[in-house]
Amino acid sequence: MRLTLLHSNDIHGRQDRIGQIATLVRREKATADHQVIYLDAGDVEDTSNRLSSMTKGSAMHRLLSRAGCDAATVGNGGWQRYGPQILAEHARAATYPLLLANFQPMTGPVPSVLLGEVGVFGLTAAFRHDFADTDWGWEPLDELQRARGVARNLRATGAGLVVLLSHLGLDTPQEPWDDRRLAAELQDDIDLIVGAHSHDLLPHGELVGNVLIAQAGEFGEHLGRIEIDGDRITATVTPVSDETEQHPAVAREAALIEEAGASMLAEQIGHLDRPLDATWIAEMLRRRMQADVGLFSHGQTLGVVPAGRITRGALWAASDTPANPGVTTMTGVQLSDLIRRGNDLAFVLEKPRALRGLARGRLCVSGVEPDRVDPARSYLVAATDWELETYGGYTRVEWNLRMRYDFPIIIREAIEESLIAGQDAASVEPDGLGL
Repeated sequence: MRLTLLHSNDIHGRQDRIGQIATLVRREKATADHQVIYLDAGDVEDTSNRLSSMTKGSAMHRLLSRAGCDAATVGNGGWQRYGPQILAEHARAATYPLLLANFQPMTGPVPSVLLGEVGVFGLTAAFRHDFADTDWGWEPLDELQRARGVARNLRATGAGLVVLLSHLGLDTPQEPWDDRRLAAELQDDIDLIVGAHSHDLLPHGELVGNVLIAQAGEFGEHLGRIEIDGDRITATVTPVSDETEQHPAVAREAALIEEAGASMLAEQIGHLDRPLDATWIAEMLRRRMQADVGLFSHGQTLGVVPAGRITRGALWAASDTPANPGVTTMTGVQLSDLIRRGNDLAFVLEKPRALRGLARGRLCVSGVEPDRVDPARSYLVAATDWELETYGGYTRVEWNLRMRYDFPIIIREAIEESLIAGQDAASVEPDGLGL
């Protein structure tokens, strides 16, 4: 078998990079004298991208289709923010199959695909701890069992090469399986793992026994390349240069999506009595979740919307966070600790990867004066998963908090619902609980 396999992963809304990758992929397919396949390993969507944001990710699959993608696995960004039902829309938007074998039931994605003699199947990170508090409407399956079964089925149907398109991560000890551990167990079942999720750049891949693992970094900054020539398999990565021309097919598709969304974004959705900022959102969350206290960090907002009439486009330009509103009960001691940490200067200035280069910013508090929290009582606290889950850095694992999320609503949608209902959060004064 003579084959070139190109691959990308964790593009996260970098629209220009998709256009440049399209040029490289289409050029390769047009000039090669053998089969060329382009695979993406998930998380092409991102709310920081305008087109992705206003289509809940579907636009990015339209753009990746124009780039010549032959198959993609489902990442975690879409279903965790919008629910598994969004995957049916993503699948309709794509000209390629979306692959996902380790969840059920499912509408839209399929477990595997046969591309000539190349069998490809997809797995994605399950985030099993999230299922304790949320009914997602589907359930994760054992990754090893599913991988082995689907891989053997692909062999039986004619696959000479079996590729696991993985969004599990190279090394994720918090999950039961990752690429390295699966590779060690699947020596007789698969040939390649094209990975994602952990944003690793593997310049020449990583060999685990007989299985080669490849991953091309993040944000479309590199295009992975795997050459298969008989029994010989080699992996490299190529930087995607800023000088690379963007393919016009991607630009045309982006223009069509912009045109279709223009009237939706121009629609007026409400009126603000004062500017919409992180403090406004903290107050809105407290009221929406019927909580004692509302919290929201400045780093989750891109801008402030001035007082007056507000359009959907202005709201979306100012707030691209995919965070979900949530609520939990915590003690006054825990709440005080959270507030102190959230406004510690060193912590405020941190720029965690999840905020895409933004600093955390100060933590806004509604419903109680930070220095008047009663350590002897409990508080119902509304915020988002960013402030409530331990991955945000505000809460501690040993608190063992139990969250309830307003799923699948994201913050921007909660703001919009409030404005359309004529409920300006700024008009509701803090009730002074805890004073």
